[in-house]
Amino acid sequence: MLGNHLGLDMQQGTHLNVAFGKQRKVSDSTEFKQLTKQDAKNELAKELEKILNTAPSTVEKQRTAEEFRGFQRLFSQFLQGTSSTVQWDKIEPLPEGAVISYSRLSEPEPRRIREMLSKLVVVKLNGGLGTTMGCTGPKSLIPVRNELTFLDLTVQQIEHLNKTYDADVPLVLMNSFNTDEETHKVLPKYRGLRIKIYTFNQSRYPRLNKESLLPIGTTLKNPDPEAWYPPGHGDFYESFFNSGLLEMFISTGREYCFVSNIDNLGA
Repeated sequence: MLGNHLGLDMQQGTHLNVAFGKQRKVSDSTEFKQLTKQDAKNELAKELEKILNTAPSTVEKQRTAEEFRGFQRLFSQFLQGTSSTVQWDKIEPLPEGAVISYSRLSEPEPRRIREMLSKLVVVKLNGGLGTTMGCTGPKSLIPVRNELTFLDLTVQQIEHLNKTYDADVPLVLMNSFNTDEETHKVLPKYRGLRIKIYTFNQSRYPRLNKESLLPIGTTLKNPDPEAWYPPGHGDFYESFFNSGLLEMFISTGREYCFVSNIDNLGA
């Protein structure tokens, strides 16, 4: 009888005893959370592998694999609940005399300035769109003064520096998948100027479904831009390293990076 196979006591209608194979100890809440987190990581890894297999080229597959490794580290931090929020109550003012007024600085000799500039790389973060300003396309291409864009003015600033001190300070643009194509369309107009411009892309991370914690996008072939996002300025270090530009600049004697937003013309 079915009742006998399930271990049901059919004679004592008020008593139910069910045994399905081996009994398993019920996990406490901590163990349960750890198991679900590990399951989420495993399922995400499977889905990312499927997406990688849709890459149209070996080069894109390798680049995306590097980005996915960074995303998985970020996902693990999310699952663990770790936060990089600044602890403002631990922030203290600088000691007296730590900040020197610009007017008190001595003027270095032009030769010394040229030597210092030979070690410098200027990096502009160019991954943002102009949507908050009511515009479409890269923020760097918005006209802001005399029909000149943020990018135009940035190029002028660095070219002036190079001409004044007979220097060769390069400009590096960190683009995103949202801005890279449009930015490259305008770069040829700067070829006749005294400035070398390099570009690299920050990472492209997949957006996740809130409920399943799995990627919304499923392919790298003509991917839907809404299924991906650029992870922000903190991604600069890893993306700059992966681009190969860091190694190249170090090999040519560069030691310092000056990093700022493309729309920060005062920096």
